[in-house]
Amino acid sequence: MTSRDPASLPRNPRIRTLPYTEEAITPIADLLDAEAGMADFRLPSSAVYQLTVQGTNGRPTAMVTLWPGIRRVDVVSGPATVVFTDIRTVDLVPGVEVQFRRTAKECLIVAKNGQIIVRA
Repeated sequence: MTSRDPASLPRNPRIRTLPYTEEAITPIADLLDAEAGMADFRLPSSAVYQLTVQGTNGRPTAMVTLWPGIRRVDVVSGPATVVFTDIRTVDLVPGVEVQFRRTAKECLIVAKNGQIIVRA
């Protein structure tokens, strides 16, 4: 059996890819059924946003901090904290997850139920 390059596989046309900019904040929050607001802190040159992803029974599962100005996302979920940098694009998978992607294909996945996955 030969290995196939993932880039050669067909892509689901429902997946929407956006550059990781401030314009991506609302679509990210909408997909995760969360409300994005300005963080209590900011960078000198750009805004920082935060949202809470709800898990089962409406309990908060993950706090996501979005730093599009420096291409960074921080996620706190239970005892784990993930800081993911150099993000170039965001894939929105309807009803499932948001994928924050670097150019080298590594990604941070935030699922709609609050699960967090880092694929490197």
